[in-house]
Amino acid sequence: MSVNGKLTAIQEKTLLAVLCGIATAAILFATLWPFNPFPPNRVNWLPNGNGLNFGGPGIALSRTDLRADSAIPGDSCSLELLLRPASNDLSTTILSFYTPRDAQQFAVRQWTDSLLVTRDVLTAGNKLKRIKLDVDRIFPLGKLTLLTMTFGPEGTVVYLDGRHEGTFPKFAMTRNDLSGQILLGASPVDNQPWPGEIHGLAVYAKTLTPAEVARHYANWIDPRAGESTDLDRAITRYAFDEHSGNKIHNTVPSGPNLEIPSYFQIPHKAMLKVAWKEFEVTKFYAIDLLENVVGFVPLGFIFGAYFLLGRNRGRAILYATLAGGLLSFVVELLQAYIPQRVSGTTDIITNTLGTFLGAMLARPNMVRTILGKIGWVSEAEEPVTP
Repeated sequence: MSVNGKLTAIQEKTLLAVLCGIATAAILFATLWPFNPFPPNRVNWLPNGNGLNFGGPGIALSRTDLRADSAIPGDSCSLELLLRPASNDLSTTILSFYTPRDAQQFAVRQWTDSLLVTRDVLTAGNKLKRIKLDVDRIFPLGKLTLLTMTFGPEGTVVYLDGRHEGTFPKFAMTRNDLSGQILLGASPVDNQPWPGEIHGLAVYAKTLTPAEVARHYANWIDPRAGESTDLDRAITRYAFDEHSGNKIHNTVPSGPNLEIPSYFQIPHKAMLKVAWKEFEVTKFYAIDLLENVVGFVPLGFIFGAYFLLGRNRGRAILYATLAGGLLSFVVELLQAYIPQRVSGTTDIITNTLGTFLGAMLARPNMVRTILGKIGWVSEAEEPVTP
């Protein structure tokens, strides 16, 4: 190889090393910026009327557990949630009851404009199994809506604005499922902040009758109508009528108060959540997979081009893929400390695949031609091949 050819080879390697550094920095910036473990909690009191506005990633939670009075007989319960959704094209979590043993014990979620309720049950093999209940088109955008669910021997009955919406015999619940710490506005384990307003929340240690459901709806919508609040067997009830401060007081003295933290947090966020637990049959999940593959293809191409200098093709692809996988692992590890990011192994798999595909596309002649076209190296010398 001529002296000019050697100089060109050194120039190529230096430029590709710089491009590798730029690509790595770009990935770190895109996935970690802003690196803020303590983002502000975007929850505010409504300026007119009772309620909280979740205008961005935000939560309200209880610091102590909600526990049912053991003196109350039976195992039936009811849940009331007065809310106004601000979006109907997301998959989010509105309300959760969780314990250290099971951080996803019970959750009320909004999937686009539909209701999705999940609870974990313990199987005979002492393993947690998730069961689901879903009701289509139950959350009109921007409309104040009272969601009522009663849980008893007949299963679950869902009411919307005091009217019967459906009965689900296979979705059985116990009062223990509505115990533990309360979290409003997000999931206790994932970054699924819910946008909208919450105006009321109540839990009862009984199955509300249709007449009680209708009466409670009228009282929630207009508490000044003259009818007193029904607290018969109420475990907890929040009217969100404080209008200021960071405390949400429980109308039931024995129940826990809620707190609005200064910072947004996910109480039981997982570090490197395993891929099969992240899997969802949704378009959002599929789009996320595709974006994570495509996003690392340019990185794989640049890494592949760099490692092709002085190495055979197979080894260069292997080194590039390992480098991309290691970078993705570091990113996911750091994302565990950023509440608004998700730390999971699915992204490591898809990012590594994207790097591999990019490295497969790299060719020494192609890289040299590209560098020559933009004037970074001379096109006169022969290409450097392994």
